Amino acid sequence: MTTSYTVQRGDTLTKIAKQHDTTPQAIAELNDLSNINLIHIGQHLQVPASIPQASESSPATQNHEQAPQERTLFMQFVDLLNQPIKDLKVKLHSDGETAEHVTNSDGEVPPVEVKSKSSTVKVEVETISGKSKHIATVSPRGASTYVRLHSPKLAVQSQLRTHEGKPPTSAAPPAAPSPVAAASAPPASAAPAPPATAPASSAAAANSSASKPSATTPPGTVTDTRSAAGHPVQEVTLECPNKLNLKLLQNFSYYKYIVDAGNRAGMIPQAIAAIMNAESATIVTLVDVPIFNKKTGKPALDKKGNPVVKKKPMDTLVWDPNSASPRSSARGMTQFVDGTWIEMMMTDGTFLNARAKKEGWLTTTTITATVISKHKKTEETKVVPAFKLENGNFVTATVKPKRRSIAQLLASRPYVTGRATSSDGNLQTILDLRFQAEYAIQTAVDYAMQNLAMLKKAEFKIDSLNDGEKAKIAYLAHHLGPSDVKDFINNTMTATHAQYLLIAQVGEDSAADKAAENHNNYLTAHRTWLNDFINSRIEIVKYMCKTDAAPAVRALLEVTIAIRATT
Repeated sequence: MTTSYTVQRGDTLTKIAKQHDTTPQAIAELNDLSNINLIHIGQHLQVPASIPQASESSPATQNHEQAPQERTLFMQFVDLLNQPIKDLKVKLHSDGETAEHVTNSDGEVPPVEVKSKSSTVKVEVETISGKSKHIATVSPRGASTYVRLHSPKLAVQSQLRTHEGKPPTSAAPPAAPSPVAAASAPPASAAPAPPATAPASSAAAANSSASKPSATTPPGTVTDTRSAAGHPVQEVTLECPNKLNLKLLQNFSYYKYIVDAGNRAGMIPQAIAAIMNAESATIVTLVDVPIFNKKTGKPALDKKGNPVVKKKPMDTLVWDPNSASPRSSARGMTQFVDGTWIEMMMTDGTFLNARAKKEGWLTTTTITATVISKHKKTEETKVVPAFKLENGNFVTATVKPKRRSIAQLLASRPYVTGRATSSDGNLQTILDLRFQAEYAIQTAVDYAMQNLAMLKKAEFKIDSLNDGEKAKIAYLAHHLGPSDVKDFINNTMTATHAQYLLIAQVGEDSAADKAAENHNNYLTAHRTWLNDFINSRIEIVKYMCKTDAAPAVRALLEVTIAIRATT
């Protein structure tokens, strides 16, 4: 049994382990963490059930014999639609040895044992022409590592025959190639349900003339049609190429929302996808991983001869619209907490604000106020902004006994009565919109644009950046907050505060190690770590079908220097 946990500020793996009556090592092994001191806020962990005390009758010796190898790689090969590639010939080169395998019905090869942490495995596959092609070099990231190798291609098998009938007039595009795996590690995902609106480019099984599928046809759709000569043709809708050069792979079901959000923000959709991928919670599934007998090197078997397995979490990388933190009110794909979500609703121009106004929930009302002038009290009526409750009453900002905005009032009792729970039907509907992908994506982009606008107002040169660089700065602002981000950009943060932030992100021991690598300078260590962290999370080329025309995106620290206000 395992439970999900979202890392909070100030957490360490030791602290989390104590809360769940387990050990840091157990959590690290379950989540393939090679460094138990390296976790970050918002990270989703699977936490094992509490560890029972061993008794004399417990199979301690059996556990010793059946413990997993120190470093084991589990590999799966999947196609464009994240479906397993069966019967693919694979060569694996590691530690001077070569092993040849054929993938099974699940697209898997036998587990690979490596001799040391520094060992790597070179992966080659056989192409349709019979040649061997190098597609990846992978290395272990802990006791056991699950790697999914993702092909950008799709194979369609069919039997074609001539048949009668009136032919269509348009031409079919060229044939679709057979799958040859291309690396995409760490693991990618099982595909989500086909979208109603995704990009389409066709690949047909014959060079002829045929009708093209709709531009909203889900990738992977096979359409049977005929050529001008009456010959059967199969068209297969693929994601790439497309006119926007946008590649979302396992998240293609959110194509329309990404494009729409990019249009609203005035940014290329690849930058929006990069922001989303950095911000989004993802779906984690548990997979069965065999346990190996240390003495024989073979899978351990139980008394009935069945393989002994354990559950390991696998991040599908599919954005999770139903994510819910067990320790806060953070909900939905982009994990907005109640208060921030309500603030976004109250902000003019946001996607969420437009919905609330359309419903008539953000409106105005007339109130009577007491005005004191020259020691004289008078009653005045005025029209003020208001949120309309389900019962018809209105919530307006207050001055006495305490000045509070509508958002502050709605985010507290009696309107919000618990995490993600409201006593009012209208407000509950607003809170629940976090679970709708369109609102989660659009609001995350609105939030990012607000951060960029805030920095531009502070005279940082945001307009000088390309969209990939803007995405990095927007994510930096979200990560640090409005005050710290300005200090980080200007390099005016104190070493003491940098140490505090670094420890909050990676833990005390790891922070000390990073400082030691930087001449015991926590300020440099924090800047270096955050530079590497954001550069690795915001990569717009990952979301491009073709990258030859991609803009040159500078590293985060270079960008911060470039946008500093001129003094």
